[in-house]
Amino acid sequence: MKPLAQSTPEQFVADFLTAFHDEVVRGDHDPAPAMARFYTPDIVMINDGVRLGWDKLLAHIRPVRKNLAEDDEARFEVHEALADGNRIAARLTIHAALRKKRVSTEVLTFYTFTSDGRLQRSHGFTRPVDAPSHEAG
Repeated sequence: MKPLAQSTPEQFVADFLTAFHDEVVRGDHDPAPAMARFYTPDIVMINDGVRLGWDKLLAHIRPVRKNLAEDDEARFEVHEALADGNRIAARLTIHAALRKKRVSTEVLTFYTFTSDGRLQRSHGFTRPVDAPSHEAG
């Protein structure tokens, strides 16, 4: 990964997620060595209150790989992102095709990256895009 300083926060997040997906999730090899290019060994990822470290993330990738459609059409639409040093706050939508349906997930997250562009910490919230809105009316 190229360092954050070489692109906008939006482009950095989109490039990071796309490369991770292509090289780790879609790969037909053991994902662990490729994952080391993207995550630090002490990675902590908390999504929707669920905490995952290296081993749990690696275990999570295997079923994801099995459930993706052959051409999953994954794309990462970064709506906005703000950077402060090595930290990025981002709002994005993940689009993908599983074997039985297409899914889109809205993500609000805070990332912490190392100077070489690997993810060290992530804390975020997700919801399906088709979830009912809770707007006041």
